[in-house]
Amino acid sequence: MRPLALLRLAVAALIVGSGLFAPLASPSPARGVGPLPDCRLDDILTEPRGYDDWEITHVDWILTLGPRYRPPDLVSVREGGVAGGGLIREVVIEDLKAMAAAARANGTPLVSWSPFRGYRQQVSLFNGYAGWNGERYTNFDSAITFSARPGHSEHQTGLTIDFVAVGDTGLTSNWEVTRTGGWMARNAWKYGWLMSYPKGKTDVTCYGYEPWHYRYVGREMAAKIHESGLTIREYLWANHTQLDPACVALPAPELKTPGEPRSCAFAEPSPTAMPASAPPTPGFSPVATAAGTPTSTAGPAATSPPTSPAGSFMGIELQAAIGIALVVALLAGLLAWNRTRRRSRSGW
Repeated sequence: MRPLALLRLAVAALIVGSGLFAPLASPSPARGVGPLPDCRLDDILTEPRGYDDWEITHVDWILTLGPRYRPPDLVSVREGGVAGGGLIREVVIEDLKAMAAAARANGTPLVSWSPFRGYRQQVSLFNGYAGWNGERYTNFDSAITFSARPGHSEHQTGLTIDFVAVGDTGLTSNWEVTRTGGWMARNAWKYGWLMSYPKGKTDVTCYGYEPWHYRYVGREMAAKIHESGLTIREYLWANHTQLDPACVALPAPELKTPGEPRSCAFAEPSPTAMPASAPPTPGFSPVATAAGTPTSTAGPAATSPPTSPAGSFMGIELQAAIGIALVVALLAGLLAWNRTRRRSRSGW
């Protein structure tokens, strides 16, 4: 074969090979579940829930983070330029600083009332609201409308803050009509923050109106959700929650307390699952089962990294491996041909 033809063939193989490699590097497409499930109690592990999937990780009455979820990058909220105490994820700090500075410039500085809450803290908080008396709950049906069951709170993501104004002594339902609350309602989305439970949306958010409760999703995602006119719950279920709809449609038994979280993930491993090195969360105080007997709920085992798919060679897709072998063989042939030509010219 002439060298020019061989070279052309090698170049063609390289082009084909690069086409084979491209799908391996591209991320898996998001798979929204579809129609928004009704407000019902369940304990389905949310997907995705990896710490790097913070923009699209979602929890609600149905979806849970499980007891082990605790972001590794928690820092003081004061690093974000707001008063108050507590922790928040470092990923929010830059935009929190920008929003806090804009709020101060408007004469409405922000104060953090309640940022990150861990699983055990949520157990204590919810049990107090729901009236756990050591044997049963006395105010459960009311509590679930304004307090998340353990594992189901947005505060556990480390991306949520209940804000108040300077001088406020607590959270109030009319906060949105105050100067500070009104500024937040109009402007927070520009900095990546959205009100999770807006007025008149209880039928889709499952919780009552909370004008102080803001979840960070990043500026790009916040702009998309704001433009859509949907709530965070509606948008993420429709576009990013990666669960098997048939599994989600199966209702859980009547739940009065956190149960063993169940998985509705698709059969193939999720590339965005919580890393196996996720730090464990210590156990928590017993809570009641539906039958009224105290129990301790264990957390789910961390998801292992995906294994090599079927039809692969040394972790490389078979089709891509063939392309690599073809490129290598052609280049080796071209090199051998060049050596033979040199030897013939030198008279060997």
